[in-house]
Amino acid sequence: MAAIEVTEDMIFQCFAAAEQREQRAKTAESFIDVEEYEGKVMYPEFARWAEKAGFPKLATLFRKVAGEESLHAVWLRDLYREIGVPTRGEDTQRAVDALQTIQQRCDALLALNPTSVIEKALRVALAVEEREYANIYPGFRDQAKAEQDERASRVYQKVVDSERQHAEWFRAALHEFPSASAVPV
Repeated sequence: MAAIEVTEDMIFQCFAAAEQREQRAKTAESFIDVEEYEGKVMYPEFARWAEKAGFPKLATLFRKVAGEESLHAVWLRDLYREIGVPTRGEDTQRAVDALQTIQQRCDALLALNPTSVIEKALRVALAVEEREYANIYPGFRDQAKAEQDERASRVYQKVVDSERQHAEWFRAALHEFPSASAVPV
């Protein structure tokens, strides 16, 4: 069997992109979808990979971030109680499908080159978190400010700050990789 190389792009496809919409409730729905996906699917899967590859501290970091991503969904759902439980978006379903395909291949790849797979997962995690704190969620915050909704603006800013912290953790872990001895947990 020829080895299938997992690329950062393949892993990045696991990330369901949040979308800013004209109606803030639709933005919130998209945001919740993404945060739940990261908290329940993407980061737990990265943790499984790290554990299996012999990087338990990285697995702990991925699980910690997964918990915080789920918390972001709780914050936003509390802010927009009227939207209820959002349906799973097409992007998220595509991401789940991609993850299932990647998961089937990754166990074999982990056996061949665990360090490379984990490094790529770290790079994807860093890119996702940087994109969220620098590009995506500030727009949600600014949209709330423009609508003079200070409560929503504060919640979005709290998420921006949290996503920035996640990026810092992943950046530090990547800097220390592959030893991962100084991973901040």
